[in-house]
Amino acid sequence: MLLKSIMLAALIIGSVFTGLTPTVHASTAQTSSNLVTVTSTNTPGGTTQLQIANSPSNTVGISSLTLQIKNGNFNSFTLANGWIGKKTSSATIAFFASNLLEPGNSTTITINTNQQAPDLVWSAFNLNNNQIGTGEIGAPITPPTTKNPNQPQNPNQPKNPNQPPPSPTINPGILGTSTFRIIPSTPAPGFDVRVVGQSFASSTSLDLYLGSQEIDTFSSDSNGNFVVTTTIPQSQQPGNADFVLKDQANNQKTFTTTIESAPSSNATTQQVIPLTVNVAPILHLGDTEIINGTADPGSTVTISLLNSTGTSITTLTASANTDGYYAISQTIPNDRPFGKYTVVVSDGQSQASKDYTVASIHQISISTPQQEYNAGQVMTINGTSTSNQPVSIIITDPTGNQIYAKDVNVTANGDISLEYQIDPAAITGTYVITASQGSDSVPLYVGVGTEPVAGITATLDKLNYQNTDNPVVSISAPPTSTLNLVIVDPSDQEKFSDAVLVGADGFATYSFNLTSYSPGIYSLVLTRGDDKVVDSFSVGLQTGCGQISIRTVASTYSPGDGMLIFGNANADCIIQLALTDPNGELIKTEQLFVNKEGVFSAFDFRIPDDGVPGTWRLDATSGIDHISLNVNVQSQSLMTVQLDKSPPIYNTGSLVKISGTGIGQDVSVYINIIGANNTNIDTLSIHSTETGDYSTEWEVPTSLSAGVYTIQVESTVGKVTTPITIQ
Repeated sequence: MLLKSIMLAALIIGSVFTGLTPTVHASTAQTSSNLVTVTSTNTPGGTTQLQIANSPSNTVGISSLTLQIKNGNFNSFTLANGWIGKKTSSATIAFFASNLLEPGNSTTITINTNQQAPDLVWSAFNLNNNQIGTGEIGAPITPPTTKNPNQPQNPNQPKNPNQPPPSPTINPGILGTSTFRIIPSTPAPGFDVRVVGQSFASSTSLDLYLGSQEIDTFSSDSNGNFVVTTTIPQSQQPGNADFVLKDQANNQKTFTTTIESAPSSNATTQQVIPLTVNVAPILHLGDTEIINGTADPGSTVTISLLNSTGTSITTLTASANTDGYYAISQTIPNDRPFGKYTVVVSDGQSQASKDYTVASIHQISISTPQQEYNAGQVMTINGTSTSNQPVSIIITDPTGNQIYAKDVNVTANGDISLEYQIDPAAITGTYVITASQGSDSVPLYVGVGTEPVAGITATLDKLNYQNTDNPVVSISAPPTSTLNLVIVDPSDQEKFSDAVLVGADGFATYSFNLTSYSPGIYSLVLTRGDDKVVDSFSVGLQTGCGQISIRTVASTYSPGDGMLIFGNANADCIIQLALTDPNGELIKTEQLFVNKEGVFSAFDFRIPDDGVPGTWRLDATSGIDHISLNVNVQSQSLMTVQLDKSPPIYNTGSLVKISGTGIGQDVSVYINIIGANNTNIDTLSIHSTETGDYSTEWEVPTSLSAGVYTIQVESTVGKVTTPITIQ
């Protein structure tokens, strides 16, 4: 029910902006209907006059019109009758009517292009953003081809037999959430390693390279995962090396590690090989622990695992081969406590040992020097994660609003570090810092003005499952707490329930089967007392959503702005959203589903703080169905302040309206009235809107002396001032 409330609120927000932001439809151009007609007249110099007419037989007014030029560019445009226009790209303009163009009325628009007779595609929309007319004008006419009746026609033959058909589009196998690793993480030449990958495209072919040398080819399973064994080439030199996975579209993922020297051997002499042991420094519950090393050829070694107190918990044996190499493997139990462990190997005469850590299931770990801060302080966030892959840091306030987001680079040593300036007007309560890398995500709770209270989070390993899958839920909650888990089916009935025990580290994983689940969208609900969290997943949904429409609340953004994305498609299917900057760099990708009402939405897309200005692209893809929407990103907007009178002369006791823009989205704003010698006369505290605007009124005190004063507006973006005269 919480999820439905959020979706309803989002749709209400979206409907408010419908008249301001055009919707792009993935459909081919249609012949103009009789309800809306657009005619054009071309004049020298690339000027074209368009007449838009709304038929008297129509029942709705025209609210907006989009115009796209084929193989050309718009230079300028001139409007009449209160219409406004926005050039969304060099080839697209959106026009909006301040008053609806009612049935029986018409208006004219003059455009200037780089063509004498431009080929234009237009679409007209009503107030509810529904398309009521579309067509193409100025399209070149292709004369019919004269057929030779004596020549047989082959309908399957290309129009130009000398030109081969276009190559088919290759879908990517490597996704933004794809990850892989090598076990053991520091192998040696000639030895076998396991390659483990998650969140790739299903049943996709992948090539594994070690540096520039291809060493293996394999495919992911139907869930997009794989576990394969391959051999490190004998010719590989010790030192730093990159394992690179490539798909058929030449996308790639890299795992950087160190290749150790291979143990030496000599079959013709009785060479004594030193006793050594190797184990990965960090392991997780459920991982396969591989212990290997060297010993005298043919000898038997005893391997003991010791906990942090030095107590033996497991004793195993292994035999060294003729090259003096031994290896064993075992799976770390899910109930093994986290902490430091030691593996000790003995050949009866000498011993070798190495420490390792059984860590949380998460690859990411973050912390702050203190749990409680005051408003205005600087908070340092440190952590560790997989090296050379960015980590996304998001901070939400006690009301659930996202107040900060940044992608942080991880060093080659796997370290994370950044500082966050807490707003001087920050509200008191518990703030949540979420660190994400690929499909892995961990929360950290920090208090501002009070001690933090740990809440509940739940993250599913995928969005869409098949009946043969076993979903895995990553959970965080107060340590050693017990949670109630409920699965709600598409008809809002309870499908399944169970209790979840949280570990001493505050984390837990839970898995369940889907054998009896019919296709549809389900909700996973976790509760503990009054705390509640809801996450959704789907079973058996397919790609291929047919016609897709997509829109954003705003058409122009600044670096640091969040994006609200809404759209429509066929109900109960999967869509992939991707945001790309003007340089072609993929900024964010997210998979989501269309609900049974045919609606989808995304709330966590954001223009990075260092985002480059220009035309960005938002893509929505489902199987072969695809649509793109251009998003304009401008330079960081400048703060402005203005008063309602010009010149700004006021009497005591009168009201002064203070407003402006560029103050920052949804932030605290302080307005100071300053007199001579920087004396503070009065201070107003307000909040800006989601678009960075602000507005308030100040009543001039009757006791204020005549003179010139300064109005200073301040926020996290900066300061701006304007004079005011009191008489």
